[in-house]
Amino acid sequence: MSLFKLIRIVILLSILFVMVVGAWLAEGRLARWERPIWITVYPVMASGDAETEDYAARLDASAFQEINAFLDRELALYGVQLTPPVHFQIAPVSHEIPPTLPDQNEPARIAIWSLKMRWWAWRRQHQDGLIDSDIQMFVLYHKVGGHSEINMSVGMRKGMYGVVKAYAGRQHESRNQVVIAHELLHVLGATDKYVLSTGNPEYPFGYAEPDKKPLFPQTLAEIMGGRIPLSAFDAVMPDSLRDCRIGQQTAEEIGLFDQLVD
Repeated sequence: MSLFKLIRIVILLSILFVMVVGAWLAEGRLARWERPIWITVYPVMASGDAETEDYAARLDASAFQEINAFLDRELALYGVQLTPPVHFQIAPVSHEIPPTLPDQNEPARIAIWSLKMRWWAWRRQHQDGLIDSDIQMFVLYHKVGGHSEINMSVGMRKGMYGVVKAYAGRQHESRNQVVIAHELLHVLGATDKYVLSTGNPEYPFGYAEPDKKPLFPQTLAEIMGGRIPLSAFDAVMPDSLRDCRIGQQTAEEIGLFDQLVD
């Protein structure tokens, strides 16, 4: 191995170590809910049409305020008062697609993808010219019915970033915010509460109203359950975050009950 290659490996490993330690410290700090969370939204062009790019270029922080309203309402139920809960800043539109997430049944490839993604996200943060944020959310916009290289959304606590597949257009913003909020809570430590094979919420923790009688139809979605259960076998996507709640198990996972104890 050449000296140059050895030095390059040492530098890359040092950067990775700093990234891992930084993410670990951020996890603990955010779980205390002592201050608003800084989030950088990176609009990424997942389709190449001019209409989608024009929409992405016009985005500002106001396009994500439904998430703030949702968190403000839900956190208050657990004794957390942060106004606003989140500060959003918007990076310039990018055409660079993040590394493609492999199949969920390939742990080794997912581990490699995670390292690549951390490096990719770190490079974006040091190129965006913005204030360093707590969390990076890469929102990949495409038109309805158009081709997208991203087939699913993901939120990673180890790395403090999310990758979200979204649709361009004002008419889709409310549902986009549901997906972004779901992945954001993954970054903060929440787990999925739906059956992977069907997408239907798991009872009871995936239900916003698990004690409702009769149980069906539910009128709200638990945010990590993802859908509103209409029956034991049928559920629908909520239209907006106004139809979503943070359930007790999710609240515990993201540290809200710790605030009640304190």
